[in-house]
Amino acid sequence: MSTSTSERPRLRARFAAWRPRLRRPLAAGGVAAVTLALWVRCWPLPDALLAEPATPSTVVVDRHGAPIYEALSGEATRAITLTAEALPPRLVAATLAAEDRRFFRHPGVDPVAVLRALRTNLAEGRVVEGGSTISQQVAKLLLNRQQPSRRRGVLAKAHEALIALRLEHRFSKPELLALYLNLAAYGNQFTGAERASQAYFGVPAAMLTPAQAAFLAGLPQRPSGFNPFRSPESARARQRTVLRRMAASGALAADDLAHALDERLAFAPTPAPFAAPHFVEMVLAAAGEPRPARIETTLDSALQADIAGIITRHREDLVSHGAHNVAIVVLENATGEWVAWEGSGDYFDRAHGGTINGPVTLRQPGSALKPFTYALAFEQGTSPATVLADIPSTFPTAEDGVVYSPRNYDDRYRGPLLARHALAGSVNVPAVALAAEIGVPNVLRFLRRAGLSTFDKTAAHYGLGVTLGNAEVRLDELTAAYAAFARGGEWLPPTFLRQPAGDLADSTRIVSDRTAFWITDILSDPEAREFVFGRGGSLELPFPVAVKTGTSQAYHDNWTIGYSRHATVGVWVGNFDRRPLRNSSGVTGAGPIFHAVMLAAEQRLAGAVAVMADGAIVPPPPTAVEREICAESGGLANAWCPLKRREWVAADEPGVPCAWHHLGDDGLQTYLPAQFHAWARAEGRAVAGAPVAPSDVALASLGAAPPSRETGAARVAPARFAIASPADGTTYLIDPTLRREFQTLPLRAVAAGARRIEWRVDGRVVGASDAEGAVEWPLAPGAHRVEATDDRGRTASARVTVR
Repeated sequence: MSTSTSERPRLRARFAAWRPRLRRPLAAGGVAAVTLALWVRCWPLPDALLAEPATPSTVVVDRHGAPIYEALSGEATRAITLTAEALPPRLVAATLAAEDRRFFRHPGVDPVAVLRALRTNLAEGRVVEGGSTISQQVAKLLLNRQQPSRRRGVLAKAHEALIALRLEHRFSKPELLALYLNLAAYGNQFTGAERASQAYFGVPAAMLTPAQAAFLAGLPQRPSGFNPFRSPESARARQRTVLRRMAASGALAADDLAHALDERLAFAPTPAPFAAPHFVEMVLAAAGEPRPARIETTLDSALQADIAGIITRHREDLVSHGAHNVAIVVLENATGEWVAWEGSGDYFDRAHGGTINGPVTLRQPGSALKPFTYALAFEQGTSPATVLADIPSTFPTAEDGVVYSPRNYDDRYRGPLLARHALAGSVNVPAVALAAEIGVPNVLRFLRRAGLSTFDKTAAHYGLGVTLGNAEVRLDELTAAYAAFARGGEWLPPTFLRQPAGDLADSTRIVSDRTAFWITDILSDPEAREFVFGRGGSLELPFPVAVKTGTSQAYHDNWTIGYSRHATVGVWVGNFDRRPLRNSSGVTGAGPIFHAVMLAAEQRLAGAVAVMADGAIVPPPPTAVEREICAESGGLANAWCPLKRREWVAADEPGVPCAWHHLGDDGLQTYLPAQFHAWARAEGRAVAGAPVAPSDVALASLGAAPPSRETGAARVAPARFAIASPADGTTYLIDPTLRREFQTLPLRAVAAGARRIEWRVDGRVVGASDAEGAVEWPLAPGAHRVEATDDRGRTASARVTVR
């Protein structure tokens, strides 16, 4: 029904009357609409959503950039971030074709896409297409990250649309696209397109082919449903759909589409790298939180793989000796960088503590500590030509009445030994004599200065046994201390993080270059250790290597540590549960592994040509010179010395001529010092009278013998029949570094005119000897009474305590 002409003026009049009344509500409504639009578009986003879009996983790489481990991100995924400035064009085109063709034309919400999806879903009778834009998906990913248990539904979709509009205002289109590519899930714990590209195809996203890019772009819709390892056909169908959409949008030419459809994608599930797990755990622990996306370490993964193979080859032999754990470290001398680190021999061997990080675990090093006692002695005037006494000896300890009586590994004494042979042959008694002369407090201070942090107790606690390795140390610290000798006396703090070329930590000089040279020259001298270790074994290599072995008490641990010009290698063999080994020492247990690792390390660090080149590890400094000496006395050789050798001595010391060998009426005469007379008689060697120095004459006039080297105290002349060993009231300590069958006490008497002496301990006969001989009594804990009776009926006794 139409309005008559006569009514129109009346309606206009009414509208004019109501216009003032409507103007204000309409204006208010317009303001409200604009305000709502501005609020939707411009209101600040929550701070939590503006945080870093994804916590990237941490990739740990070796010194050459090869991945050795990837730690999961904060969301328990593997992720690498792409930047908005470097988005791969092919991946962008594929992603837009798969997810949001109108991405650059809508404000965050696309009504056209919503209507299209509604129509498609109604036609199919099920949900086959979504209408969410990339901006909405970014909003959803951010909200889900903030609240993983967030409800879904119409209200959730509306919230996502609201956040998408705000994101469009806050970020540029490339930035939003980068957010999506970094946040989207691509299956198999891979977050972000860059990490997924490297995992599925082994190339960065910038190098993807159109076929590969289409595959990746199709994954976020249903990552598990399109998993190429479980559902390859579904993944391939989804990829073809994306490729056709790329062609339809003009992103792919017809020929390129044909090639892409024909391209055969090769999927190889690459296991996450996990080389040197103990090393990686240490690196990640030191990195703290938040961890960086990439950590460049000093490890050489190729050398690490070599070491894994070496352990495998030696496993059967290790097990035959009862050894289930191996720890190995390799340090590059020039930089102080760890280039290899094996913690247990098998990280996944739970039965034998495979996850324990052996190089930082405290264990007794045995004789591997001896070079540091000798180094300190060299600093104080001893030289490789100094004669040391390898004879039965006792040394006072910090406890009143308690003496320390060291024994050698093979229970033999060799009399006068040059320091070179004493160290190279790892003879115990001379090492203890040097430690007694230097003082245990000084030895401990030196060990701490060399980077050994575990010596945290007093000198009285360790005693003289510290030089034989009765304390516990870490393999990594001991190896780093050895490397100081390889650098001519400079200690560098070791590091597992790669440093820029030339950017080294400050070094600390712990010994002179002369001392470092002497230690190196001795430890790399196979002839000097031949009398104990023989020749041609695992300690000899085709290039100079300074090496030392160690075996702890009761064969719980054995060590081999040594260095070449380029690398220092430390090897420990044992059991983390401290079960003893069977017939294994540093030479037979750790030695063969050390030999193989040192060969591999030199080849990796120096090259095959350099490995075969000859040359000193440490060059001789001008403060050391070679002179011809007597091989027995250590003095400058005279015409009558039967054995002569060239030896390094201090350049600023003129040297003392040999006084042991003279030509007499009866031919060559050897005059051994008095301290060696008993040893010489026990060895069946004739002993001529020793030259008497004025100080000896003075002491003899007082009824005393010359001072002993061990104590520096004068020995009171014994009675005509008395027990010379043991001294009455003495306490002996069982040496934990030696086998119990070698823990014996020589029973010896001064018995003028006696031909036979019978010995009793606690009333039980333990043996008999002549007046010059001795009976070896195995030490047994407790208080004991020692009695001696000679064939003339004379008796003497002494009380001792063994602990």
